[in-house]
Amino acid sequence: MIKFTLYFTSVLLSFIDQSQMNGWCFMEDVFVNITPICDPNEDTINNNAVNTSEDNTVNNSEDLLCHICQQETNSVTISPCGHIVGNYCANKFSRGDVDCPFCIRKIENFENLFSLTDHEFEKRSPYRLRVLTENETNNLKSKIQNGMTDEEFMARFWYLRRCQEPDRSLLLNIRSHIITLDDRIYIAELKGKLLSGEISEIDVYKNHFKQELNNIEYVMLYLFYTEFQNPYKEYEFKVRNNYLDFIYT
Repeated sequence: MIKFTLYFTSVLLSFIDQSQMNGWCFMEDVFVNITPICDPNEDTINNNAVNTSEDNTVNNSEDLLCHICQQETNSVTISPCGHIVGNYCANKFSRGDVDCPFCIRKIENFENLFSLTDHEFEKRSPYRLRVLTENETNNLKSKIQNGMTDEEFMARFWYLRRCQEPDRSLLLNIRSHIITLDDRIYIAELKGKLLSGEISEIDVYKNHFKQELNNIEYVMLYLFYTEFQNPYKEYEFKVRNNYLDFIYT
């Protein structure tokens, strides 16, 4: 355990040093134009999924909608502050060490919470694996045609869940520590098949999304989650182990 901790720390520091160094050394930064492929407006939490608020008969007037996701009715009371959110958002807050988003007071309990299993939670997530809409498919093909880097392609299909956008540091770490010449040759082949329609985006996910991470990959994603998903790092890694079971087409 001590050896692993020391190893983890040394690799972590190595990544940080490398990222800082790369920030100064690259003459041409090819990782500055990272644009979304998935459109959250194309597929919201309520599409093909029931409202998990306890009272589904309430009229969904604007003042009754969850002020966080604007998808479910307010049904769960956060204590001790008394603010109210929808059941999906309450489940998300309960999975991390999160303060009340309205008053920043520590959350001690959730009243009327209907707990979702990992499967139910992911099914209602806008980040679930699903077939891209026509607009999103065109976005993906346009990105590839306009020079999507091999590092971004690997980040999206090997390591990140749907709608999670890679950042510059993650792509630099993939370039410095992960990607090989063989990977680049293979990715070029996959890009061609996606453009021709021979394979779909979900095919790439099914065959390449990594569920088992080596130490370097784990640290790389740990840094990414620390930057963007800090309260949910444990959940993010847990979901990776069964993410491909959540395929809704």
